[in-house]
Amino acid sequence: MFEKLPELIDPLYMANHNKHIVARVNQGRLKRLAELVLDHDRDVMVEMDFFYDKALKMPAYSMKLETTLNLECQRSLEAFDYPVKTAVKGVLAESSAVVDEVPDDVEIFELLEERVSLPEWVEDELLLCVPLAPMKEGSSMDYENRSDSTLDEEIELESGSDDQDSQKPNPFAVLQGLKK
Repeated sequence: MFEKLPELIDPLYMANHNKHIVARVNQGRLKRLAELVLDHDRDVMVEMDFFYDKALKMPAYSMKLETTLNLECQRSLEAFDYPVKTAVKGVLAESSAVVDEVPDDVEIFELLEERVSLPEWVEDELLLCVPLAPMKEGSSMDYENRSDSTLDEEIELESGSDDQDSQKPNPFAVLQGLKK
């Protein structure tokens, strides 16, 4: 078990040697994620297995992530903890064109380089777990709701102004005399 997540790995080497990684990484180290969370001084537990998938006949991986993200509720604007526990299974491919018959529940990780930044890979998966509009369960928006009686009074006042308008002289009354 690693205490800290390795920076660079060779996924194909790891898959060919059935490597297993259990490590942690601080959310503050993941720059894009740190911009989205309020408190980024928390750890992400990472567990990865690399292996050769005999059914798919390709090198593969499984990734499990567990952490708690401190997000801002979009209703109440208060901070809340959002637990994340995710598992991903995928195959490693040098080109996405090579992978034709991969089931929908299996992701394709395209290897653009020999070595891959493991923290960036973990960060990409975590960013997919962040909700578009985070909302704490049971939260509500603080606002003042005007009562129906206040609305009724405003409607009466507006309708009263129509009566006043009808008492004003009609500017087109002069044209009535021109009518034959």
